[in-house]
Amino acid sequence: MKRILTMVLIVVSLGIILYSTLPIYQRWKLSKDLSMKVLLVYSPYKTDNNSILKAYSSVLEEEGVSYEKINAYSLIMLKAEETAKTKPVIIFPDGAAQILPHGMTSWINGYLSSGGSIAIIYDAGTKSRKGNFVDNTVFSDIAGINYIQYNQLKKDAFTTGFLKFDSYQKADFLEIPRGKLENDLTLSSYGYGALEYPISRNEIKQDQKINEIAYVVSKDGKRYPAVAIRPFAKGNVLYVNLPLGHLKSNTDDLPMRAILRTFLFKVVRIPHLLNVPYGKGGLVVNWHIDSNDDWEWLPYMIDNGYFRKGIDYSMHVTAGDFRDKPGDGIGFQACGKGRPFILMIKDFGFVGSHGGWGHNWFADNIEKGIFKKDEITKYIKKNNDCLESVTKQKVIEYSAPNGVHPQPVTTEILDKLGVISYYSTGDTGSHPNRSFIANKMVSDKVFAFPVMPFGKYASLYEMKKAGKSENEIKKWFKETVDYIVANRNIRLVYSHPYNIEDYKKGTKYFIDYIEKLYKENKLQVKSMSYFTYFIKRFLNTKFIFEQKDGRLAAHLYNKENLEGITLAVPKNLYKKPVTEKALIQEDKDYYYLVVKDKKNEETFYFDGI
Repeated sequence: MKRILTMVLIVVSLGIILYSTLPIYQRWKLSKDLSMKVLLVYSPYKTDNNSILKAYSSVLEEEGVSYEKINAYSLIMLKAEETAKTKPVIIFPDGAAQILPHGMTSWINGYLSSGGSIAIIYDAGTKSRKGNFVDNTVFSDIAGINYIQYNQLKKDAFTTGFLKFDSYQKADFLEIPRGKLENDLTLSSYGYGALEYPISRNEIKQDQKINEIAYVVSKDGKRYPAVAIRPFAKGNVLYVNLPLGHLKSNTDDLPMRAILRTFLFKVVRIPHLLNVPYGKGGLVVNWHIDSNDDWEWLPYMIDNGYFRKGIDYSMHVTAGDFRDKPGDGIGFQACGKGRPFILMIKDFGFVGSHGGWGHNWFADNIEKGIFKKDEITKYIKKNNDCLESVTKQKVIEYSAPNGVHPQPVTTEILDKLGVISYYSTGDTGSHPNRSFIANKMVSDKVFAFPVMPFGKYASLYEMKKAGKSENEIKKWFKETVDYIVANRNIRLVYSHPYNIEDYKKGTKYFIDYIEKLYKENKLQVKSMSYFTYFIKRFLNTKFIFEQKDGRLAAHLYNKENLEGITLAVPKNLYKKPVTEKALIQEDKDYYYLVVKDKKNEETFYFDGI
């Protein structure tokens, strides 16, 4: 008996020693789960929901949100009151949560009564276990909206419509950039104009009040709620009449990201990590340099103050000696006559690649189907090799000539060539992300930087053709930068150096403004690769928020380092911390703790109010 007890003591002691050597985040994963998480619910009866869940998971990870996927039937086995204490938000995604158990309504009522909040996306809870549409969803009374009317309207229950706002204030609240809106406050996109989305014909239930943030207008001119938020019991309910997961899965990232950020960070106010370095918004100014026209304009930009200390651009060059066809002699000639100009600009940011040797020639051959994977690889590599021979730096940034970037093949090529980020005409107006297409993530290593449009336009050349005035350009520039600063996120704008001729004053105003904010320590203007390196480190940061007895503990771990990683902690729940381990910023909603040192582990504590 004594021998057995001795062996037990030895095993326990070894276990304690081994446990104590684990990083903080692993020790907490092994202990009782008191961590604060968002729950992402899926139905066990849906067999093809994996791509939708991956889309939601990707955005939550990129937004610094701790989350967990959970089966709907496992959810209702938990105690609603206890769940609300550590799981402040439950998301029922489109496509993945159509079939929900009968006990869900009463469980959710208990959860909301205990202070939890829920997000109902598009078609959640609209089908029975047999796969038939129901008359009323499990959430109709909670949302205040009946959003499935198939049994009455049949195929007309679903249609398409345009997302609109009653005011700029509502669009701002939902974190929609002004450049993504047409003059009538309709959501639009680069090259396409107003965007048409799948919607359901819904109706507000009698005697119910909702706070409608956005609405949709169908082709036949009828108006339906699109994004609505209402308080319910002690929590909040978000309803969205857009298939956010489907959109994210097919190169439209902004609706999901903006709506989830608004609900999680502005309405419910959950603790999270900021996905920007040092807690400050970031701007990428991407210059596309594609012909020898810029032999004149690059020196002009330097001589006239368009290039400045502290403002780091992403400058992408098509390196060949022709532009439209071999022998035309109007290419940039980066390894020939254009070489001095590359050396002239390389200290003002990062020199990347703008495609495959001849700008229009490369894009045209891809569009015509003449260039396949081998040719695309050959000419991007040729372009990169030339630039690397001049700058003596590895090319790790890319932008496609004329935006011709067939997915996923081009990104797969970039990955093999060591490129880590690229300019993208998909997901327009959104944050750098791991883009999806055809329901699959394109790459988890090479990050897309969506272009910020001005309605249907993105470059100054396009804006000039559309008749935009100098004042309109100034306004768009300022609104874009103000959006970045206010929402602490990252956005990209692009143009060509020779386009400055059309808007010299407007562009100079833009540079003056971003320099002012840079000097005030409110904005970072850096290259794609600078932000990509941070995002990769950010995504590799392990973190756990633990709520216990009204006190919050935030545990962080990164095997590289935590410098610049930023915690956001809501001011309505916690007191301002006192710590020397982080710089503290704040706004009306949050305290932001920016980790100062290059440590691998940190823990911060916050007392409840």
